Amino acid sequence: MEGGQQQSNANTAVRYNYNNITTDEFLALFNAADMQNLSVAHTIHSVTAAGSTGMANDSLFLYNVTNTNFTPTYFNGTYPSGYTLTHIVIASIVVTILMIIIVVGNMLVIIAIATEKSLKNIQNWFIASLAVADFFLGLIIMPFSLANELMGYWIFGSWWCDIHSAMDVLLCTASIMNLCLISLDRYWSITKAVEYLKSRTPARAAVMIAAVWIMSGLICIPPLLGWKVKRPDGELPQCEVSPFANFLVQEH
Repeated sequence: MEGGQQQSNANTAVRYNYNNITTDEFLALFNAADMQNLSVAHTIHSVTAAGSTGMANDSLFLYNVTNTNFTPTYFNGTYPSGYTLTHIVIASIVVTILMIIIVVGNMLVIIAIATEKSLKNIQNWFIASLAVADFFLGLIIMPFSLANELMGYWIFGSWWCDIHSAMDVLLCTASIMNLCLISLDRYWSITKAVEYLKSRTPARAAVMIAAVWIMSGLICIPPLLGWKVKRPDGELPQCEVSPFANFLVQEH
C-alpha cells in the first residue's frame, strides 16, 4: 500500500487541507522555523472505508514519527496557530495600528511632562511613570507577542524567550501598580488634602515610584535566575508565561 510505504520510509508525515494551503507552502512554513525533525513530508489521505466505498477526511496535522511511536499535534486551521491567512492579515494590521498609537501616544505624554514647565508637578510624575511602562509594552512586548500568537510557535530563541517573558511581567506589573499609585494619590489628595499635599514632597514621590518599579522587578527576576517550569519537548517551540500563581516562564 502506497500510504504504508511512505509512512515507513519517512520520519514525518503531513496531511493538509487542499482548500487552504499547498504542500510547498506548508513545507516553507516549517523550513523557515528551521525544524530539525521535519526532514521529509508526504501527502497522505485518510480514507474511511465502508465496504467498497471510502470517504476522504482531510485536515491539517503533524505526525512526529519515531519507529512506530506517533505523537500527533493537531492544527485547527491553515497554520499551526489555527488562524487562516485572512485572519492573520487583518489581525496584523489592526494590532500594528494599535501598537503605533500606544507607542506614539505614551511618547508624547513623556515628552510633554519632561519639557513643559506647567506639567512638571509631582502628581504628573506618577502619570509619566505609567507612560514609560506602557511605552515599552507597545514597543518591545507587543510585536513579539503578536508574532507568537499568529504563528502558533516561538521562533526567536530560548534566550529572548526568557528576556521577553520577564520584561512582559515587569512592565505589566509596573503598569498596574502605577495605576494603583495614581489612584491612591488622587484619593489622599481629596480625603486628606492639606495634610497629604504638605507631606507629598518630591523625594517621597520619587521613593513611591521607585518602590513600584523595584517590586515589579522582584516579581520578574526569578525566572531569569532559573526558577521556571520546563515542559516536555514538542514539534513546535513554545514560549509562554504560566497561568498559575508562580507565573514562571515555560519554554520548550
